[in-house]
Amino acid sequence: MKNQIILFLGLSLFLCLSAEGQANWKSWNNAQLNLSLTRKLDFRISHLRAFDLSAGMKPDFNQTTLHFGYELAKKWDASAAYVIGGNNTLTDGSNRFAARITYKQRVLKVLTWSNAIQGEVHSATEKRYRNRIVWITRVSTRKRLDFLRLQPSVSYSLFYNIGGTPIQYYDPATGAPTTKNTPDGFHRGRLMLNLNSKIARNLSVSLYYMGQREFNLFSPDDRKINIVKPVTGNVVRAFDDYNVAGLTLTYDINLYHSNKKNNSHGKQD
Repeated sequence: MKNQIILFLGLSLFLCLSAEGQANWKSWNNAQLNLSLTRKLDFRISHLRAFDLSAGMKPDFNQTTLHFGYELAKKWDASAAYVIGGNNTLTDGSNRFAARITYKQRVLKVLTWSNAIQGEVHSATEKRYRNRIVWITRVSTRKRLDFLRLQPSVSYSLFYNIGGTPIQYYDPATGAPTTKNTPDGFHRGRLMLNLNSKIARNLSVSLYYMGQREFNLFSPDDRKINIVKPVTGNVVRAFDDYNVAGLTLTYDINLYHSNKKNNSHGKQD
């Protein structure tokens, strides 16, 4: 319990520090239904509504996700998802397919540490990239705290972009056009701090902070984003930095246990 309390306080401190800065604030509100189909297979459908708090709660985008998860082994999980997006801005509004494999392990007997690799294929409406590879690392408590049945967690995602609309690059000394390439590379990171509370047997609520920052990590000059045109001074593919205050409601239905009970009742009859 001592380690759990220390983790909780550490997450709160990270939240306060990460909330600073000039990035815009958004509100992401998500409702989802999770169905446990068998002991290893589950299905989830969710709908997200996003608003721009910095613009007076202006609608930003919405998306619906269909997700299947499967337990491959004790420490290995696989999942696949299809995301249907609609947007008013260029904030992740494209349709996309994603597949993920996750490895989980125990740390210090009280924590669970998972690492995942996710591949994404986006529709042609997404101009900034066509494919992405995402590394996701997450640490959470193994058991819920007594206080409000909370389970805190912290995660970080690093995105590698591939494809998209090519960018014209320029010679830094002369300003003359050089080459036109797609801005492939590590260009986005997301830090998420989450508090999940089990408020009823089948219902849980998550309150979270997510901070997105974009950058040119290990990128050569002809693969960067946030490029300034020498003549006009305009920025091409500007960094998209923002903070998110999020809420997720999840309702769980365990069909596997229900079927098991129904079958056992049938045998008794």
